Amino acid sequence: MNIELLDENSDKFFYKKLIKIAAPIALAQLMASLLSIIDMFMVSNLGELAVDAVGVGAQFAFLLFMMIFGFFTGLAIFIAQYWGSKEIDNIHKVFIISIIIGAIISLLFFIVAFFFPNALVGIFDHYDTEVKSTLFREFGVSYLRIAGFAYFSMTITFAIGILMRSVEKVGYPQYVAMGTVALNTLLNYLLINGNWGFPELGVRGAAIATTTSSFLGTIFLIGYLFFSKEEVFRIRINEYKNITKEFVIKLFKKALPVVLNETAWGLGMSLYLVAFAFKGENLSSIIISNNVMGIIWALMSGLSSACAIMIGKKLGENNLDLAKKWGIKFTKLSVVAGLVLGALLFVLSDPLANQFTHLSAEVIRSMSLILKVFSFYIVIKFVNVIQIVGTLRAGGDTLYSFLAEVGPLWLVGVPLAFILSIYTDLPLYLIIAIVNLEEVIKVVLLLWRFFTFKWVKNLTLE
Repeated sequence: MNIELLDENSDKFFYKKLIKIAAPIALAQLMASLLSIIDMFMVSNLGELAVDAVGVGAQFAFLLFMMIFGFFTGLAIFIAQYWGSKEIDNIHKVFIISIIIGAIISLLFFIVAFFFPNALVGIFDHYDTEVKSTLFREFGVSYLRIAGFAYFSMTITFAIGILMRSVEKVGYPQYVAMGTVALNTLLNYLLINGNWGFPELGVRGAAIATTTSSFLGTIFLIGYLFFSKEEVFRIRINEYKNITKEFVIKLFKKALPVVLNETAWGLGMSLYLVAFAFKGENLSSIIISNNVMGIIWALMSGLSSACAIMIGKKLGENNLDLAKKWGIKFTKLSVVAGLVLGALLFVLSDPLANQFTHLSAEVIRSMSLILKVFSFYIVIKFVNVIQIVGTLRAGGDTLYSFLAEVGPLWLVGVPLAFILSIYTDLPLYLIIAIVNLEEVIKVVLLLWRFFTFKWVKNLTLE
């Protein structure tokens, strides 16, 4: 049945629309998460220090990703609503601004990764012997100097992906993501351990694989825009001449809190890793556990992105009652999905950890316990993400979500992580369990705001 023929107020229309948008986004994000896990799995053959070094490099890329995620999704609020009101020229203006901002940010991150990698890696160096410290730094520096070149292509890929998602064209990026994962896996196999006659490059091979596959994925996405016959993708570069100061101020008024939100959150996550590095030998366990959690985040991303797109479009159409109704549906779905995935992760925590046979028994045990801790918090994290990235952001209620996100993280989570890691002998999994209590505070603040329905606004009329 054609979805457009259904009554948009019906449950059947809602769920068909949800699956149509969320499934490709979740699959594309799942491919990216699998890419990270495959990287870690193959690098684990080189030992725990190599895993730590690549994990630190990946964490720096993650911080870049969160900054551009903040900018791009903040601006995507307007793309979704302009799509609802069919203002194609304004969509092109927003996209051009996205590319300019992304290029500037990725350049800054590249400069740090290429010219100051030793200083960056040194932040995480708390090893008990000079031999381990030296090897960790060598791994980290060699990885960062190559992987830094992927920042540019990653930024362009994400900007195009956000544009396509916001206008409900979510299929093609999924195929590109699948191809990128396949190529990255092949190159990892060939270059890390020197299979099929290729040179044995270790962590440098992993960095080359990531950079190469990322670059080719970007080429395919740019090609889609170039050859597309759809007006929304025929980006008119000269549209930049029509970008006014008032237009930019309007965008940044809503987007800046999102940028600060995601940057502060990404920096907070990075500081967690810095704090946990004081536990020394168990750093690999949290790095790999975070990568496993990437699979859960992929599903969260699909649901929350669909929420933002669907509700944003209805707000742009000025259908406020339906937007509110859908917001409640998405909130209920986040609870159900979180409970199911949490139970599944708890059951699979031991089998997943035991796959990393090249690591020590202590790291494997720590990883299993960390995954079990994560499993209890998934439902709360799911509800929080659906509000921050979905409902509140769709309506431009970005300042409140910023305060609700960053307050508990920086006032409770980050200080606890450092205090417990440095001054106590608690095992890492217990520290993580205590630190994540900030998510409980966050969910109370976000649900209260959601049910005030102050986020139900049509920004195109402002």
